[in-house]
Amino acid sequence: MKALFLGLMMACGFTVHADPFDYMVFQWTASDGLSLYSLQEVNLPAPKSKPQTVKSSDYVAVENHFGEVIQFIDLKRLKVQRSEHHGFNHIADSSFEQDQLTFVVRTPKGQAQQLRLNLRDQPIEHLYAINEMTSGIVAKKTGSKKSQGSIDNRINLLFMGDGYLINQTNTFDQHADAVMSYMHSFEPYASYGHFISFDRLFLESAQQGADHPTSPCGGVTDPQAPLFVNTRFDATYCTSGIHRLLTVNSSKIYTDAALSPNWDEIVVLVNDGTYGGSGGGFSTISAHALATDVFIHEFGHSFTDLADEYDSAYPGFPTCSDINGPDCEANVTDVTSRNNLKWNYFVSQSTPVPTPDTQQYSQVTGLFEGARYFAAGMYRPVSACNMRYLGSPFCPVCQQAFVQKVFQVPYGSGNALLNLIEPGSAVPVNNQASVMMGDVLNLSVDSLQPTHDLSFTWEVAGGVVSSYDSNLVTQDFDFVPTQNQVNTTVTVKVTVKDLSPLVHSSIQPQLPVFEHTWQVDVMPFTDLIFKHGFDN
Repeated sequence: MKALFLGLMMACGFTVHADPFDYMVFQWTASDGLSLYSLQEVNLPAPKSKPQTVKSSDYVAVENHFGEVIQFIDLKRLKVQRSEHHGFNHIADSSFEQDQLTFVVRTPKGQAQQLRLNLRDQPIEHLYAINEMTSGIVAKKTGSKKSQGSIDNRINLLFMGDGYLINQTNTFDQHADAVMSYMHSFEPYASYGHFISFDRLFLESAQQGADHPTSPCGGVTDPQAPLFVNTRFDATYCTSGIHRLLTVNSSKIYTDAALSPNWDEIVVLVNDGTYGGSGGGFSTISAHALATDVFIHEFGHSFTDLADEYDSAYPGFPTCSDINGPDCEANVTDVTSRNNLKWNYFVSQSTPVPTPDTQQYSQVTGLFEGARYFAAGMYRPVSACNMRYLGSPFCPVCQQAFVQKVFQVPYGSGNALLNLIEPGSAVPVNNQASVMMGDVLNLSVDSLQPTHDLSFTWEVAGGVVSSYDSNLVTQDFDFVPTQNQVNTTVTVKVTVKDLSPLVHSSIQPQLPVFEHTWQVDVMPFTDLIFKHGFDN
């Protein structure tokens, strides 16, 4: 019997209308091509906009009957199996590209017709007819429980577990709580914790733990090996001969994630105390206390699209250049000129560029050589950031990149951008309202609130009547009509902006402004007592 638990940390999330979607898990290898692993029918919010495309040489584009792209998947992070663990001088890395790609297509039911697969190491673009691959297959209906797309306007981070027995739901919750608590100890997640919906999907295993297949493995002695256990997602250490590389079956993970189908990010918790973890399409970590550091770092990759800042060689990894292109990630560069440095506003004039990696400059932002798998020619913002040393704080450049990404990334299946005004929270609910001369109309919205103040402005008929900063969720305004507004429609608007302290003041104007507008009909005063006389 499956036990399903969904932890929703933000009770004020709003309910959205859900439509039937095809939820398809695909596998691709160079030798076998594309195959359909599973097909399910789920309910998800209808798309609010066209999908965003990104500059990538590795992608999937899903098209409808008209040749329009209805889902775009950047495969860059899905191709890499990341083995990043605590090291002596910096992160110990043994990452590599996977032979098999596994990805999820979520599209309105029956609309996906063709899939275009483009890989930089393949000479041609691959075309596949989805309708032919799914012909005759009856989609399993699933995901109709409480988890079903009920929370939106959040980064939906889904916790799944492997190696937990049916009576270990409390253990799973404790492990998830520990990860959440540790995540909130890092900026920028401390400030933006309310922007993340921490969802939980508990699915029991027949046996506890993970496989420990052999010893020694990669030069490490494993006292539990050989040990093989029957778990739901086949968790195993010693993947590719690397003892600490703990992985699960991604096809099974993505298939069962359909029970909470509106996920944006997934982290798999493995109920085994041996240190280990991995990254890539999603993070996998063990119950060892230090393994949570792996997830914090991997989330920097998967969500914020940060580059590694250590210099261990990674032959064949795609190059970047802020001089000749393609552009580098936000936290690395090959530019050495102060004036052209993309984070120069964080660098004090007293800090030399490039910056010596010495104790004198260990606490400043500058330009430190050694990043993105190169010891020379690539640079990072600080001496020691989380993208170089597990457990270290994120540098100002990485923190700012997260905030910018929060407002750029479409969430779940709906292709909707996050909104600082909670959708559906406006009162009056309709954008049309009316008020009688002499009365007061109260208008309000709920905000998606970080730990710092947001900036609010209320306008009436195009003129600013109130402007302030506040950290309260509910913001309201009393509209009092004037005589010259009688028998007219007055526009009342509230705008909200995040002047985040984690974003440099020169970049803050680039953050989006969110607004809600009401059209208010102002009616003449009517004395309701005398309107029809005393007899009536």
